[in-house]
Amino acid sequence: MFLTLLMLLTCALIAIASVPLILKLVPPNPIYGVRTRRALENPDIWFRINQFGGWALIAAAGVTAILLMLYSGTWLKSFWAQVAALVIPIAIAVGVTLWFERKL
Repeated sequence: MFLTLLMLLTCALIAIASVPLILKLVPPNPIYGVRTRRALENPDIWFRINQFGGWALIAAAGVTAILLMLYSGTWLKSFWAQVAALVIPIAIAVGVTLWFERKL
């Protein structure tokens, strides 16, 4: 139960960290956001990529939270299954964001 709560808290933190990206509040910087060479060179591209990435991360955090709440008493009870339920959607969100960056 503690692990499930920890994973849900992680989902909430990811969603909270995504909000400034969605609202275009984070200017190009070397620390926070999707930092590709093209994004750092062009502020317009930076904001478009990071807004898209923010939405992708919120979606991934939401999917993970739903999975954890629905299946925490079944096959998703093991530590590694819960970690996979967090890591896989986040990895997909990052991959889709990088794909979006290449299509701009």
